[in-house]
Amino acid sequence: LARAIHQNSQRADQPFIVVDCGAIPENLVEGLLFGHEKGVFTGADRKQVGLVEQANRGTLFLDEVGELPMAIQKAFLRVLQEHRYRPLGGKTEKESDFRLVSATNRSLDKMVEEGNFREDLLYRIRSFSIVSPPLRERAEDISDLAMYYLAKKCEKSGILTKGFSPDFFETINTYDWPGNVRELFNSLDSAMASSGEEPVLFPQHLPVKIRTQIARSSVAVPLDKNLDSETLSLLTLASEGPLENYKEFRTRLLEAGEKQYFTKVCETAKGNAKEACQITGLSKSRLYHFLKEYNISLSDHK
Repeated sequence: LARAIHQNSQRADQPFIVVDCGAIPENLVEGLLFGHEKGVFTGADRKQVGLVEQANRGTLFLDEVGELPMAIQKAFLRVLQEHRYRPLGGKTEKESDFRLVSATNRSLDKMVEEGNFREDLLYRIRSFSIVSPPLRERAEDISDLAMYYLAKKCEKSGILTKGFSPDFFETINTYDWPGNVRELFNSLDSAMASSGEEPVLFPQHLPVKIRTQIARSSVAVPLDKNLDSETLSLLTLASEGPLENYKEFRTRLLEAGEKQYFTKVCETAKGNAKEACQITGLSKSRLYHFLKEYNISLSDHK
């Protein structure tokens, strides 16, 4: 997302400099950001240009900005305000015209309350915020992302683009992807390696962890007296037979369960969309997607 912002800006032809704040030893952060002169500390056998200078006229991306040490937060605040800095051991200040983009998966507000992040720096970097929802809330994107990534991967590897079996898509759309897009892409890498010369990817090519979790979630559904009659009848059929095709049964069961769940959510929220989003943890657009799919109206539960 940060790279997309850079590539669609007037700075697109300038450097895009990434700083992984969580992977840099605390004693090296200042020198890495601001640079240093030769001999300023043990091991500094040559002059080093800092990342802030490298990002001049371009974009400086601080990934996991919440990991930035407190001492560096203070120094970096001034750099943001003045766009001026002094390399370690330097005699004069330098200027850098960079755009800052920051990212974090932590609550910086909570970190401020706990004294682990400077409040003035938070105000400074929060000029404009974009909340990127987790992949589990963007299920409609999973298949498109998979096809896009696999096409690029096959092209880079110099092989024909592999296809997907229908149940492969069904499997990756069932998993909740706690590692988000990065986990999805890594799993596709694993699937490609497992498939060898096979032209089509199947669920068995996915990592064992994913297949195991999905298998566990699809069996041993307990009967509950609070389930509606449609769901109960489906579960009864599953336990007493005759059995229908597994995929059809699973689809019908999921739809019946989801319909009951979102009906209950609307009743509990008393038709209030904001409260329904808080209960489900879904974005408003994702919530309305499910309500439309199951023909449920919030207004009917006010």
